[in-house]
Amino acid sequence: MGDTWHLVTGEYPPQPGGVSDYTATLATALASRGLDVHVWAPEAGSAPVPAPPGVTVHRLSSGYDKRGLRALSTGLDAISGSRVILIQYVPQAFGARGMNLAFCRWAQRRARHRRDDVRVMIHEPYYPFTWWPPRRNALAFANRLMAVLLLSDVRVAYVSTDVWERRLRKYAPRALRFVWMPVPSAIPSVKPGAATAAWRARLGAPGVRVVGHFGTYGAGVARLVAPTLTALLQRRADVHVVLIGGGSSSFAALLTGSHPEWRSRVTATDRIAPAEVAACLCACEVVVQPYADGASGRRTTLMAALANGVPAVTNAGPATEAVWRTGDVVALAERSTPAALADAAIALIDDDERRRAMGAAGAALYAARFAIEHSVDTLLDPNARSA
Repeated sequence: MGDTWHLVTGEYPPQPGGVSDYTATLATALASRGLDVHVWAPEAGSAPVPAPPGVTVHRLSSGYDKRGLRALSTGLDAISGSRVILIQYVPQAFGARGMNLAFCRWAQRRARHRRDDVRVMIHEPYYPFTWWPPRRNALAFANRLMAVLLLSDVRVAYVSTDVWERRLRKYAPRALRFVWMPVPSAIPSVKPGAATAAWRARLGAPGVRVVGHFGTYGAGVARLVAPTLTALLQRRADVHVVLIGGGSSSFAALLTGSHPEWRSRVTATDRIAPAEVAACLCACEVVVQPYADGASGRRTTLMAALANGVPAVTNAGPATEAVWRTGDVVALAERSTPAALADAAIALIDDDERRRAMGAAGAALYAARFAIEHSVDTLLDPNARSA
């Protein structure tokens, strides 16, 4: 009997979130290889989503508190076969206000005493130390202690960006292997068709340049996106901006609040189905996807653009891996300033040949390095069994 895969996560559909989408994509891909896959997640609080063939979803009524951890262990022990436990790790995802040391000790015990093959996928490592408010430093300290406990006995730690390895290495045993495993797009790859044509017709007449942004419009990214798009709208009368994703209507209202004349040039989609996201992305000449720490393999919104062959303007930063600097796969601004991003976007808008080449190169890179099949290959690599 082969391994049974158990994905332990803080969120799973219908719960929204990047880790939720990733876990669902990974579970489906593992099951498509003929593996028995079980997902363990807190109660969703809304109607369940049907699980794909080969995937069984278990809901923990009390999450990852003491009672929930007992239920999780009982459930694991009731399923026959050798176990691979893959934890989708964000410290704040497991309750206890982001300080669930008991969960990390539970993972230790499963590896030490039950001899389970426990692995971890690091989506976020820990909360940073800050000058203010000082009470947040208790969370930062607890997160680092959680990392020490969690990494002490896992077989392998997968990281969505190699920056996480650099930050976590001092908290891990010397022999522990870290493996870079970028997060694939949760948005399907589509060929432009009727749906894309419909979006294009909605977004502007022939000659209009459609510039998109796909995201959740959180404060960190919005601080870069808003002034960049403002600069584009000011400098280019032929630009129409489409904001894709939940929260985009509120962001559009902020963007056009002092410029009511732009309201006909800004469209917000709010939350739409993944296939519609793909079609809308394909209607864009360019997408602008800046990140505070730079482009990296953990940015699924950037991955969605690459997967669909849409040229992307983004920025370098401390998390940016070398792969983004080769082959002109993205327009990479070296500075994360609105002026630099707007300049890069305008240069790309005005260069049809480069846009076509960049879209093709990005799609090829995604297929070769980032698609979900590569994540599954990495997980099933027999070398992952030895630290």
